[in-house]
Amino acid sequence: MAQMQGHMLPIGELMIEHRLIDRMLKLMRIELDRIGAYGKADPELIESMATFMKEYADICHHGKEEQILFPRLSEKQISPDMARMVEDLVQEHRFVRNLTNELVRANDLYINGRPEGRAGIISSLNSIVEFYPRHVEKEEKHFFIPAMGYFSDAEKDAMLLMFREFDDRLLYDEFRMMVSAMEDQWHAPPPGK
Repeated sequence: MAQMQGHMLPIGELMIEHRLIDRMLKLMRIELDRIGAYGKADPELIESMATFMKEYADICHHGKEEQILFPRLSEKQISPDMARMVEDLVQEHRFVRNLTNELVRANDLYINGRPEGRAGIISSLNSIVEFYPRHVEKEEKHFFIPAMGYFSDAEKDAMLLMFREFDDRLLYDEFRMMVSAMEDQWHAPPPGK
């Protein structure tokens, strides 16, 4: 994990969050397989997945990036490539937000017996599980480390503290428990298995 002289960098926190999002993506793939096998979606499970994507992936994770990391970075003399990368990442966050909203709408249609609901659920889940890993790879392999190069050790420490204060305002552990309960319910292998 991203560490500096024995303590975590701000991007380490973001990478830990990516691992929990990865676990949710695996659950989404399992649900897609179940829908394909049985022709039925689980509306409560879909609602939980959408809640996770809205509240954890977007408000918590993307929130730290958009409200703390990106603004601090914009105060620096960053390269044009880095500035474009920030713009791209913000657009990708919007894209995922829209996919999540589509998932909610499709689930509502499905609950109300509308035939297009099932197709919308499949389309939205498929888009999320196909797109989000590429977003994570872009951040972890091409953005995070170069971005940290613009900050002093003191600025990195201050940012890490801001991340943790940001988390304190959210129901962070609730989402870890949510994913674990869903994995137990659907017998998903735990991370690293």
